[in-house]
Amino acid sequence: MLDKVFIISVILGATLALKVTTQPPQANCDPAPQCDTTVCVLPACSCSGEELAVPDYTQRPQIIYMSYDDAFTGYAESNYYSGIFDGTFKNPDGGDIRATHFLTAQYTDYTLVHDYWAMGHEMASHSVTHRTDMNYWKGLNVDGWSEEVTGMRKMITQFAAIPKADITGYRSPFLQMGADEMFAALKNDGFKYDCSWVSRDYGYLDLDQGLFPYTLDYESVQDCPIKPCPTCAFEGLWVQPMLDLEDNWIGANPQLPDNGMPCSMLDGCIIMDEEPTRDTVKEMLMKNFIRNREGTRAPMGLFMHAAWFASEELIWHYDGYKDFIQEVTATYDDVWFIPVIDGLDYFQNYNNYTNTDILALGDASPFSKAKYADRPTSHTCEPLAPCQYDDVHNEDINGGQRFMPICKKKVNGQNQSCPDEYPWLTNPCGGNTPCA
Repeated sequence: MLDKVFIISVILGATLALKVTTQPPQANCDPAPQCDTTVCVLPACSCSGEELAVPDYTQRPQIIYMSYDDAFTGYAESNYYSGIFDGTFKNPDGGDIRATHFLTAQYTDYTLVHDYWAMGHEMASHSVTHRTDMNYWKGLNVDGWSEEVTGMRKMITQFAAIPKADITGYRSPFLQMGADEMFAALKNDGFKYDCSWVSRDYGYLDLDQGLFPYTLDYESVQDCPIKPCPTCAFEGLWVQPMLDLEDNWIGANPQLPDNGMPCSMLDGCIIMDEEPTRDTVKEMLMKNFIRNREGTRAPMGLFMHAAWFASEELIWHYDGYKDFIQEVTATYDDVWFIPVIDGLDYFQNYNNYTNTDILALGDASPFSKAKYADRPTSHTCEPLAPCQYDDVHNEDINGGQRFMPICKKKVNGQNQSCPDEYPWLTNPCGGNTPCA
C-alpha cells in the first residue's frame, strides 16, 4: 500500500514541479550584527557557537533526536512506529523514547497524529503542499511561507485536536532554505524554532565539534550548504542545526579514501556493502554516535522519512535502526531519545545541568514524559469514519481519490464533521468553522 502511495506521490511531484512562484520580497530587514555575549543571554537569547555551561563533556547528557517527515500514515504506524514506540525502549529515567514528526497534508491520519501526541511525541509543520520544485520555495515571500507553514499548523490543530501552542517547530521540504522570508514568517506566526538548516562544518567528520541550538538575534556562524540562508536578526527564534552524519560509502571521495560521504538525513546515507545487513546500518549509526559522544555532545539527529524502511528489500534498514536504539538504550545511562522541543527546553533553561542533575529532577526534568501526562484526558479524539474525497481538484492535485481520518472533537470541545472540500493551501480547514 505504501509503495502505491509513494508512486502516486512521485506522479504528484511531477505536477507540482510545474508551479513555480516568484513573489515580491517582504522581509525588508537589516543584516544581523555580530553576537554580543554580554547582551545575548539565556533563556531568551543564545549566540551561535555557544556550548553547554557544563565544562566536562562527559557529564553532559547526550541528546538524540528521531524525526520523521511527511505524511503520518496508518501503514507507517502499524509497520514501523509501533515497533519503536511500544514502550520497549526507555530513556535513562525509565520513560519511553519519543520523536518529532514533521507533517504534511496528503495521506496524513490525524487520529494517529493525536494518539502519538498524547503519548508525548512532538508534532510540527513541514508545509501543506511539499511541492517538489526548489524554485517555488526559494521564490516564496513572507505571506507565501505563512500559507504553507501556518496552514499545516491549522490542519493539525483542526483535525488532530492538538492545541496550536503545542505546534512550534518547522522543517522545510527537501531542507530547502527560504532566506529571511521564511524566517520572518516563522517569527511573525509565533513558531519557536526551525530545524531545516544543515551543517557539514559542524557535522560529518567534525561531528565531535557539533553546533548547539541558538537564536537568530545575531548573525550565525553556521555554514550554509543549501542556500539561501537567513542574514537578518529574528529575536528569540531558535535554530536547531541538522548536523551531517557520515555514511558508509567508503572511498567515494578520493580525497578522503578512508571515509564515507556526508548525509543530512538517513534517506541520503549510502550504505555500500556487497550484501548489506542490519549490522551494516547499526555500525554506521554507532560510528556517528561515538564521534558525537566523544566531542561537544551537541544534539545528534536521526532525521528520516518512513519510506527509508518501506519495503521488504529494505527491512534491514529498519532492523539495524532498531538494533542501534537497543544498543544505546541498554548500554548508556546518559543518552536521551527526545523530541526537538525538549532538547531546546534543556539548552534554554537547564544549560548548566549535568546528566546527574537532570536525573535528580525526576518528573520536573525537561526530558520527563510526566509533563505530558494530562494529554490523554485534556484533549481527546473520537475518530470519525475517514473523510472520503473522490475527485480532488486544486492548484496541485488534478483529480484522484483522497481519504482523511480526523477527530470528531476539536480543541475547543466543539464537534466537527468531514469538511465539504479537501483541505489545502488556501483553505486549510476545508470550509469547517471556526478554523483553527
